[in-house]
Amino acid sequence: MRYFVAIQLFISSFLIVSFSDAAAKEYVVGIEDIDYYPHYDFASAEPRGYFYELMTLFSKHSGHTFKYRNMPIKRLYVAANDGLDLIYPDNPRWQPYLPVAYTKTYSEPVIYSLGSTMVLPELRHISVARVKNLAVIHGFTPSRWLELKTAHTFRIVDVPDASSALGLLLKKRVDAAVVEYNVAQYYLKQHNKSGGLVFAEELPFTEMPFLLSSVTHPELIAEFNQFLITEKQAIKALKQKFQLIEHKSELQHSIKGNP
Repeated sequence: MRYFVAIQLFISSFLIVSFSDAAAKEYVVGIEDIDYYPHYDFASAEPRGYFYELMTLFSKHSGHTFKYRNMPIKRLYVAANDGLDLIYPDNPRWQPYLPVAYTKTYSEPVIYSLGSTMVLPELRHISVARVKNLAVIHGFTPSRWLELKTAHTFRIVDVPDASSALGLLLKKRVDAAVVEYNVAQYYLKQHNKSGGLVFAEELPFTEMPFLLSSVTHPELIAEFNQFLITEKQAIKALKQKFQLIEHKSELQHSIKGNP
């Protein structure tokens, strides 16, 4: 009897391990080749940031392993069906501005980004009409600003990354810079310039969800969506770890609380 039970236990454990091994796979994640910390940074020697730790958590949860392929921004979205299983960040609103259209499956929001227009403090109330030079990261699509371009005249200054955009702004070589608010705050803290730039209250400011997308693996996106629900508290803690603000209402509250 004990022998029979032992055989049953062995077979059961073998089936569980075999099923787990079969279900766990390796996937390639395409990511922008820029330092966009605290959201993500795959341009440095070691990956870091919220998204990297989120995917590490997803790996532990699912058993899947993930390899990252950092690529220039424009090339990344064109290569969405060329050896990439997942793309991050992504959003269907960017699709009309891309040269190649793919049918993709998108995840639920991974996080909301704050697409702010940063200026010097004395220009926090600057109007669109007064902006003559606007720094924009190469490959990014400032859709709100592009809509305004039909009625206003300003020059878009193409820069390689957020630090370049903010550096030009601090040197007063541009009037404004389109940089995600959390990214801008981290840069300012690192350069002992906290408070040196603020978001312009009358210029474009967006709350844009960053999504995970896939052309070929809708089932993986579904699994990831379930992970977002199951690990909700752990993900909340991860956002707090990186001090990420997701909504303008939170931002206004934090400003009022810190005069």
